[in-house]
Amino acid sequence: MPIPTQNPIVVAPSPTPFKSDDSVDHAAIERNVEKWLKTPLSGFVLGTENGEEQFLSEKERLEVVRTVNNARNGEKFIMGGVDSSSITDTIRQAEDLVEAGAELIRIRIPRLTKNVTGYFEKVVPRVPAPVAIIHQMAPGMFAGGAAPVGAEPEVIGELVDIDNVWGYIASGNVRFEARVRNFVTTDKPFWLGNGLLLLAMSAIGANGACLMFGNVAPTECHQIISSVMNGDFATAQEIQSRIIEADHQILNRGAAGVKAALDLLGYDGGAPRLPNPSVNDADREVIRAAMQQAKLI
Repeated sequence: MPIPTQNPIVVAPSPTPFKSDDSVDHAAIERNVEKWLKTPLSGFVLGTENGEEQFLSEKERLEVVRTVNNARNGEKFIMGGVDSSSITDTIRQAEDLVEAGAELIRIRIPRLTKNVTGYFEKVVPRVPAPVAIIHQMAPGMFAGGAAPVGAEPEVIGELVDIDNVWGYIASGNVRFEARVRNFVTTDKPFWLGNGLLLLAMSAIGANGACLMFGNVAPTECHQIISSVMNGDFATAQEIQSRIIEADHQILNRGAAGVKAALDLLGYDGGAPRLPNPSVNDADREVIRAAMQQAKLI
Protein backbone atom coordinates (compact mmCIF):
# COMPACT_ATOMS: atom_id res chain seq x y z
CA MET A 1 0.00 0.00 0.00
CA PRO A 2 1.29 3.52 -0.73
CA ILE A 3 2.44 5.54 2.27
CA PRO A 4 -0.41 7.87 3.33
CA THR A 5 -0.11 11.53 2.47
CA GLN A 6 -2.75 12.94 4.81
CA ASN A 7 -1.53 13.91 8.29
CA PRO A 8 -1.43 12.86 11.03
CA ILE A 9 0.16 9.51 10.30
CA VAL A 10 0.48 7.33 13.41
CA VAL A 11 2.51 4.12 13.41
CA ALA A 12 3.68 1.82 16.20
CA PRO A 13 6.76 -0.39 16.65
CA SER A 14 5.12 -3.81 16.81
CA PRO A 15 6.04 -6.20 19.66
CA THR A 16 7.10 -9.73 18.73
CA PRO A 17 5.09 -12.54 20.37
CA PHE A 18 6.86 -15.78 21.27
CA LYS A 19 5.71 -19.35 21.81
CA SER A 20 6.33 -21.29 25.02
CA ASP A 21 9.51 -22.70 23.46
CA ASP A 22 10.80 -19.12 22.90
CA SER A 23 10.41 -19.27 19.10
CA VAL A 24 8.64 -16.48 17.19
CA ASP A 25 4.87 -17.02 17.16
CA HIS A 26 3.89 -16.13 13.59
CA ALA A 27 0.27 -17.17 14.08
CA ALA A 28 0.01 -14.69 16.96
CA ILE A 29 1.54 -11.98 14.75
CA GLU A 30 -1.16 -12.64 12.16
CA ARG A 31 -3.92 -12.38 14.78
CA ASN A 32 -2.51 -9.11 16.08
CA VAL A 33 -2.28 -7.65 12.59
CA GLU A 34 -5.93 -8.52 11.95
CA LYS A 35 -6.87 -6.49 15.04
CA TRP A 36 -4.60 -3.54 14.24
CA LEU A 37 -6.06 -3.33 10.74
CA LYS A 38 -9.31 -2.21 12.40
CA THR A 39 -7.61 0.68 14.25
CA PRO A 40 -6.45 4.17 13.14
CA LEU A 41 -2.84 2.94 12.94
CA SER A 42 -1.42 3.95 9.57
CA GLY A 43 1.22 1.24 9.47
CA PHE A 44 3.53 -1.22 11.19
CA VAL A 45 7.13 -0.60 12.25
CA LEU A 46 9.19 -3.78 12.34
CA GLY A 47 12.76 -4.44 13.43
CA THR A 48 12.75 -2.12 16.44
CA GLU A 49 13.78 -2.06 20.09
CA ASN A 50 10.15 -2.54 21.11
CA GLY A 51 10.05 -5.57 18.81
CA GLU A 52 13.07 -6.91 20.73
CA GLU A 53 15.35 -6.61 17.71
CA GLN A 54 18.44 -7.37 19.80
CA PHE A 55 16.91 -10.72 20.78
CA LEU A 56 16.06 -11.74 17.20
CA SER A 57 18.34 -12.99 14.47
CA GLU A 58 18.33 -11.08 11.19
CA LYS A 59 16.57 -14.06 9.58
CA GLU A 60 13.85 -13.92 12.23
CA ARG A 61 13.38 -10.18 11.78
CA LEU A 62 12.89 -10.61 8.04
CA GLU A 63 10.43 -13.46 8.58
CA VAL A 64 8.40 -11.20 10.86
CA VAL A 65 8.22 -8.62 8.05
CA ARG A 66 7.07 -11.30 5.59
CA THR A 67 4.41 -12.52 8.01
CA VAL A 68 3.02 -9.01 8.56
CA ASN A 69 3.18 -8.33 4.83
CA ASN A 70 1.10 -11.42 4.08
CA ALA A 71 -1.37 -10.80 6.92
CA ARG A 72 -2.14 -7.13 6.18
CA ASN A 73 -3.97 -7.94 2.91
CA GLY A 74 -2.51 -4.95 1.13
CA GLU A 75 -3.68 -2.54 3.84
CA LYS A 76 -1.58 -0.01 5.74
CA PHE A 77 2.19 0.14 5.14
CA ILE A 78 5.33 -1.40 6.63
CA MET A 79 8.34 0.50 7.89
CA GLY A 80 11.46 -1.61 8.37
CA GLY A 81 13.99 -0.57 10.99
CA VAL A 82 17.76 -0.48 10.48
CA ASP A 83 20.28 0.26 13.23
CA SER A 84 23.79 0.03 11.81
CA SER A 85 26.72 2.42 11.66
CA SER A 86 28.10 0.66 8.59
CA ILE A 87 27.20 2.13 5.21
CA THR A 88 27.53 -1.22 3.45
CA ASP A 89 25.55 -3.16 6.04
CA THR A 90 22.81 -0.53 6.25
CA ILE A 91 22.23 -0.71 2.50
CA ARG A 92 22.20 -4.51 2.56
CA GLN A 93 19.69 -4.63 5.42
CA ALA A 94 17.47 -2.06 3.75
CA GLU A 95 17.45 -4.03 0.51
CA ASP A 96 16.46 -7.20 2.37
CA LEU A 97 13.66 -5.39 4.23
CA VAL A 98 12.24 -4.00 0.99
CA GLU A 99 12.38 -7.44 -0.59
CA ALA A 100 10.44 -8.79 2.42
CA GLY A 101 7.68 -6.20 2.01
CA ALA A 102 8.71 -2.88 3.62
CA GLU A 103 7.73 0.30 1.77
CA LEU A 104 9.61 2.70 4.06
CA ILE A 105 12.97 2.26 5.78
CA ARG A 106 13.60 3.83 9.20
CA ILE A 107 17.31 4.43 9.74
CA ARG A 108 18.71 5.47 13.10
CA ILE A 109 21.33 8.21 13.16
CA PRO A 110 24.53 6.17 13.57
CA ARG A 111 25.99 6.05 17.06
CA LEU A 112 29.56 4.94 16.32
CA THR A 113 30.73 7.67 13.97
CA LYS A 114 30.84 11.45 13.94
CA ASN A 115 30.59 11.44 10.14
CA VAL A 116 26.79 11.42 10.18
CA THR A 117 26.48 13.51 7.01
CA GLY A 118 28.86 11.25 5.09
CA TYR A 119 26.93 8.20 6.26
CA PHE A 120 23.55 9.42 5.02
CA GLU A 121 24.93 10.91 1.80
CA LYS A 122 26.24 7.45 0.89
CA VAL A 123 23.31 5.42 2.23
CA VAL A 124 20.14 7.27 1.26
CA PRO A 125 20.58 7.30 -2.56
CA ARG A 126 21.17 3.53 -2.55
CA VAL A 127 18.22 2.49 -0.41
CA PRO A 128 15.45 1.16 -2.71
CA ALA A 129 12.66 2.86 -0.70
CA PRO A 130 12.04 6.21 0.99
CA VAL A 131 13.99 6.75 4.21
CA ALA A 132 12.80 8.08 7.57
CA ILE A 133 15.64 9.29 9.80
CA ILE A 134 15.11 8.61 13.50
CA HIS A 135 16.98 10.54 16.19
CA GLN A 136 17.12 7.88 18.90
CA MET A 137 20.62 7.58 20.25
CA ALA A 138 19.72 5.45 23.30
CA PRO A 139 17.30 2.74 22.13
CA GLY A 140 15.77 0.78 24.96
CA MET A 141 15.24 3.78 27.22
CA PHE A 142 11.50 3.30 26.96
CA ALA A 143 10.60 5.55 29.89
CA GLY A 144 12.48 8.56 28.52
CA GLY A 145 15.16 10.27 30.54
CA ALA A 146 18.37 11.55 28.98
CA ALA A 147 18.24 11.90 25.21
CA PRO A 148 21.77 12.03 23.74
CA VAL A 149 22.24 14.20 20.66
CA GLY A 150 23.34 12.50 17.43
CA ALA A 151 23.69 15.60 15.25
CA GLU A 152 23.08 19.32 15.58
CA PRO A 153 19.71 20.76 14.49
CA GLU A 154 21.17 22.44 11.43
CA VAL A 155 22.76 19.15 10.33
CA ILE A 156 19.55 17.20 10.85
CA GLY A 157 17.71 19.72 8.68
CA GLU A 158 20.28 19.19 5.92
CA LEU A 159 19.97 15.42 6.21
CA VAL A 160 16.19 15.54 5.87
CA ASP A 161 16.63 17.66 2.73
CA ILE A 162 18.49 14.83 0.98
CA ASP A 163 16.54 13.35 -1.93
CA ASN A 164 14.82 10.09 -0.94
CA VAL A 165 14.61 11.10 2.72
CA TRP A 166 10.89 10.96 3.41
CA GLY A 167 10.78 12.43 6.89
CA TYR A 168 12.11 12.64 10.44
CA ILE A 169 11.30 11.00 13.79
CA ALA A 170 12.28 13.17 16.75
CA SER A 171 13.83 12.22 20.06
CA GLY A 172 12.23 12.90 23.44
CA ASN A 173 14.30 16.03 24.03
CA VAL A 174 11.63 18.67 23.41
CA ARG A 175 13.99 21.61 23.96
CA PHE A 176 16.38 20.25 21.32
CA GLU A 177 13.70 19.15 18.87
CA ALA A 178 11.96 22.53 19.01
CA ARG A 179 15.03 23.92 17.24
CA VAL A 180 15.20 20.97 14.84
CA ARG A 181 11.62 21.74 13.79
CA ASN A 182 12.81 25.11 12.46
CA PHE A 183 15.44 23.44 10.28
CA VAL A 184 13.29 20.60 8.91
CA THR A 185 11.24 21.59 5.89
CA THR A 186 7.50 21.60 6.50
CA ASP A 187 7.15 19.68 3.21
CA LYS A 188 8.32 16.50 4.95
CA PRO A 189 6.81 14.65 7.93
CA PHE A 190 8.11 15.54 11.39
CA TRP A 191 7.07 12.83 13.85
CA LEU A 192 7.18 12.58 17.61
CA GLY A 193 8.24 9.36 19.32
CA ASN A 194 6.87 9.36 22.87
CA GLY A 195 3.34 9.10 24.23
CA LEU A 196 3.98 11.46 27.14
CA LEU A 197 5.02 14.10 24.63
CA LEU A 198 2.08 13.85 22.22
CA LEU A 199 0.69 17.25 23.21
CA ALA A 200 4.01 19.03 23.68
CA MET A 201 5.58 17.80 20.44
CA SER A 202 2.41 18.42 18.44
CA ALA A 203 2.45 21.98 19.75
CA ILE A 204 5.91 22.57 18.28
CA GLY A 205 4.85 21.21 14.90
CA ALA A 206 4.89 17.39 14.91
CA ASN A 207 2.35 16.10 12.41
CA GLY A 208 2.64 12.36 13.03
CA ALA A 209 4.05 9.80 15.42
CA CYS A 210 6.02 6.58 15.67
CA LEU A 211 5.55 5.44 19.25
CA MET A 212 5.09 2.28 21.30
CA PHE A 213 1.97 3.64 22.99
CA GLY A 214 0.38 3.57 19.55
CA ASN A 215 0.08 -0.20 19.86
CA VAL A 216 -2.21 0.25 22.87
CA ALA A 217 -3.99 3.55 22.19
CA PRO A 218 -3.86 4.36 18.46
CA THR A 219 -7.15 6.25 18.54
CA GLU A 220 -6.08 8.52 21.39
CA CYS A 221 -2.68 9.21 19.83
CA HIS A 222 -4.34 10.16 16.56
CA GLN A 223 -6.91 12.35 18.33
CA ILE A 224 -4.31 14.34 20.27
CA ILE A 225 -2.24 15.20 17.21
CA SER A 226 -5.32 15.93 15.09
CA SER A 227 -6.79 18.17 17.76
CA VAL A 228 -3.61 20.25 18.00
CA MET A 229 -3.35 20.51 14.22
CA ASN A 230 -6.95 21.77 14.19
CA GLY A 231 -6.30 24.27 16.99
CA ASP A 232 -8.39 22.40 19.55
CA PHE A 233 -5.91 22.39 22.41
CA ALA A 234 -8.57 21.79 25.05
CA THR A 235 -9.52 18.41 23.60
CA ALA A 236 -5.88 17.47 23.12
CA GLN A 237 -5.08 18.38 26.72
CA GLU A 238 -8.03 16.41 28.10
CA ILE A 239 -6.98 13.24 26.28
CA GLN A 240 -3.31 13.72 27.10
CA SER A 241 -4.06 14.13 30.80
CA ARG A 242 -6.20 11.01 30.78
CA ILE A 243 -3.57 8.74 29.16
CA ILE A 244 -0.41 9.99 30.89
CA GLU A 245 -0.45 7.43 33.70
CA ALA A 246 -1.15 4.53 31.35
CA ASP A 247 1.72 5.51 29.09
CA HIS A 248 4.06 5.87 32.05
CA GLN A 249 3.14 2.59 33.75
CA ILE A 250 3.29 0.59 30.51
CA LEU A 251 6.46 2.07 29.05
CA ASN A 252 8.25 2.10 32.41
CA ARG A 253 8.23 -1.70 32.16
CA GLY A 254 9.65 -1.84 28.65
CA ALA A 255 8.59 -4.42 26.10
CA ALA A 256 7.12 -6.56 28.89
CA GLY A 257 4.81 -3.70 29.85
CA VAL A 258 3.60 -3.18 26.29
CA LYS A 259 2.94 -6.90 25.96
CA ALA A 260 1.01 -6.99 29.23
CA ALA A 261 -1.14 -4.07 28.04
CA LEU A 262 -1.82 -5.83 24.75
CA ASP A 263 -2.87 -8.97 26.62
CA LEU A 264 -5.40 -6.88 28.55
CA LEU A 265 -6.78 -5.59 25.26
CA GLY A 266 -7.19 -9.08 23.81
CA TYR A 267 -4.10 -9.11 21.63
CA ASP A 268 -1.38 -11.75 21.76
CA GLY A 269 1.28 -10.03 23.83
CA GLY A 270 2.78 -12.81 25.89
CA ALA A 271 6.23 -12.85 27.42
CA PRO A 272 9.42 -11.12 26.25
CA ARG A 273 12.14 -13.32 24.83
CA LEU A 274 14.36 -15.05 27.34
CA PRO A 275 16.09 -14.16 29.55
CA ASN A 276 13.78 -11.16 30.08
CA PRO A 277 10.80 -11.83 32.38
CA SER A 278 7.14 -10.93 32.02
CA VAL A 279 5.67 -8.34 34.36
CA ASN A 280 4.61 -9.80 37.69
CA ASP A 281 0.99 -9.95 38.85
CA ALA A 282 1.29 -6.77 40.90
CA ASP A 283 2.69 -4.80 37.97
CA ARG A 284 0.01 -6.19 35.69
CA GLU A 285 -2.67 -4.86 38.06
CA VAL A 286 -0.97 -1.44 38.08
CA ILE A 287 -1.08 -1.42 34.30
CA ARG A 288 -4.71 -2.53 34.32
CA ALA A 289 -5.72 0.27 36.70
CA ALA A 290 -3.89 2.89 34.63
CA MET A 291 -5.53 1.66 31.43
CA GLN A 292 -8.93 1.82 33.10
CA GLN A 293 -8.22 5.37 34.19
CA ALA A 294 -7.29 6.17 30.58
CA LYS A 295 -10.54 4.55 29.39
CA LEU A 296 -8.59 2.09 27.25
CA ILE A 297 -10.32 -0.85 28.92
